[in-house]
Amino acid sequence: MSQVRLRVSALCIKDGHVLLIEHKSFAPEDPELPQTYWILPGGVVERGETLDEALKREMMEETGLECQVGSLHFIKELLYPHPGVQQQGSIHHSVSLGFFCTVTGGEMITGKDPEYADDQQVILKVSWLPLAELDRYDLYPPFLPDYILAQNAEEVQNAVPEFFSALQ
Repeated sequence: MSQVRLRVSALCIKDGHVLLIEHKSFAPEDPELPQTYWILPGGVVERGETLDEALKREMMEETGLECQVGSLHFIKELLYPHPGVQQQGSIHHSVSLGFFCTVTGGEMITGKDPEYADDQQVILKVSWLPLAELDRYDLYPPFLPDYILAQNAEEVQNAVPEFFSALQ
């Protein structure tokens, strides 16, 4: 099994909307997962990069937007196959650090993952989705919709980070 990956993700909330990316499934053969789902912008931290640098790079690559990285909001362990299943985590195992971010510039685009060829891209769309309509979308990981809706815009910078296990 390969190393556990450290990932960063950006929680950007503005004017009653959250910035999300429609993404192809990382396990399209699994009938229990949707073929596409919406995730926070972000990705793997590269060796020698600070968390702040990694998140700014990922935001630019995936969305075309610049951001100011704020406080740490959550720590999420991701394993696939899920814990309790034979060979748990053999396909994917990462720890994701979710930061509150503020968009400061740039022009929104549907970006690309540089590690994939043009005909194998997994990013389908970038959009500001209305908070009031999040239940209409498949968000991943599963804890995300409730977590986003629980954020108080006035107190978001002072939030205490939460841990979400691979089962949440």
